[in-house]
Amino acid sequence: MRWRDAMRTALYGPDGFFVRERPADHFRTSAQSPHFARAIAALAADVDRALGHPSVFDLVDVGAGRGELLYGVLAALPPPLRRRVRPVAVEVSARGDDGVTWRTELPRGLTGLLLATEWLDNVPLDLTRDGSYLDTELMPCGPVDAADAAWIERWWPAGPADIVEVGRSRDEAWADAAGALDAGLALAVDYGHLRDRRPALPTATGFRDGREVPPAFDGSTDITCHVAMDSIAAAGPDQAGGRLLDQRTALHRLGVTAGRPPLALASTDPLGYVRALAEASEIAELTAAGGLGAHWWLAQWSGLDHREVPLLHPHT
Repeated sequence: MRWRDAMRTALYGPDGFFVRERPADHFRTSAQSPHFARAIAALAADVDRALGHPSVFDLVDVGAGRGELLYGVLAALPPPLRRRVRPVAVEVSARGDDGVTWRTELPRGLTGLLLATEWLDNVPLDLTRDGSYLDTELMPCGPVDAADAAWIERWWPAGPADIVEVGRSRDEAWADAAGALDAGLALAVDYGHLRDRRPALPTATGFRDGREVPPAFDGSTDITCHVAMDSIAAAGPDQAGGRLLDQRTALHRLGVTAGRPPLALASTDPLGYVRALAEASEIAELTAAGGLGAHWWLAQWSGLDHREVPLLHPHT
């Protein structure tokens, strides 16, 4: 079976990983952090202002998991905006109504903020080598079609021995998701790479119980591949590629920075010092240059004045 088909079944089939498992039990993401949620809430407020404070502000999380990020953002929003927010979680295994609308399909005609945090790395994709698709054993299983061959030529030129992770399916998924916005901002956050620094070895891997493991196609593991972020940017709304930032820079622009609390606090307020130290440690993890801080943020917009959104200012 082609890698893409096996990955789709393993993740999203009737017994797939995202149907039967709670992802937070298997891997840690930025979306689980209240500090990350606070940054997204600040971004939502900026987008709301740039849109002129619409009567309904759509806040949509694609690949919402169990809603950890969405609930965190809602809790951090300023009350006037919170009262106008229409929160939607899009997930293959939808839950009941708990103040959030859960859907298995993306709604259209949105005005507001659309989030895709570590979703694209789980969009199934093909692996190829020397003009052939690969199966789960990395053996040839049929010739590459013209559309994927064109993608490879443009985005991932490769030698005959190189394995290519073909991102065309991710491009199409992102274009569809970002296209659901009539007005607002679409934000993709993921680990990935650019054309001039494609990985020499495949990034396809699995996660189970907090550990990186070989991918299993029985629904027991997460299966993920890094994202070709520049091809995603080219597929989205035509805004000269939008803004592509690393997470460290993005969070700093949104006011999330780590700093060790003053040592004097340890004497005057020991518990407060411990709490502040823990917070600084959590933020440092989010912004670590060799870790989560190296994740990419792709922000693309339509129907708003991007100059009103500080994250989108073209400065470093």
